[in-house]
Amino acid sequence: MLAAHTNGFAFDLAGKKSRCFSEEIPTGVEIKIQYVALPGYAQYVDVKLTDPQNKVIWSEHAQDRATFSDTILVGGDYALCFYSRMVPGASYEEGMKRTINLEFLSGTETQDYGSLATREHLKPLELNLRVMEDVVRSLHNDYTYFKEREEEMRDTNEHMNSKVMYMTLGVMLAIVAFSLWQVRHLKSYFRRKRMID
Repeated sequence: MLAAHTNGFAFDLAGKKSRCFSEEIPTGVEIKIQYVALPGYAQYVDVKLTDPQNKVIWSEHAQDRATFSDTILVGGDYALCFYSRMVPGASYEEGMKRTINLEFLSGTETQDYGSLATREHLKPLELNLRVMEDVVRSLHNDYTYFKEREEEMRDTNEHMNSKVMYMTLGVMLAIVAFSLWQVRHLKSYFRRKRMID
């Protein structure tokens, strides 16, 4: 029995709707995106990939299939959005949809080790060692990236905590000052009315 490793999935995209997927990708990682939109009546499929700064790095318009490969230069959350729109002159009807098969590969998943083994005349053991080396390198890069992200988030958290602490102290001082002023004001009021000495 053979087991197939897959990173793809299928989803339905309703007419005149959009669907987005996001993935956090570290810096320096290779990605490969491939999609195929199955036939659907009078509907175009548009695709857009945006980086963490919301800048479009890839887009396709009215394409039923496309492939994109690139190396990520800026790590962060990348969003892949699919949009369904009607062919000009066609009218939308309830239940219209397109089924889209999407394959999103990153890191070592993008490598074609079969052609590498043929090209470099690698024995099976050498090929397995190459695969393991690439996996370890990928894990190390991911670890480094997420460690840096954790440091950034910790610094941001500590900065916010110090702001909250100073703001809390300021509010407490204002409350104490207002309370002292109110006690003094009430004392003078009651003295004027001769309720206290």
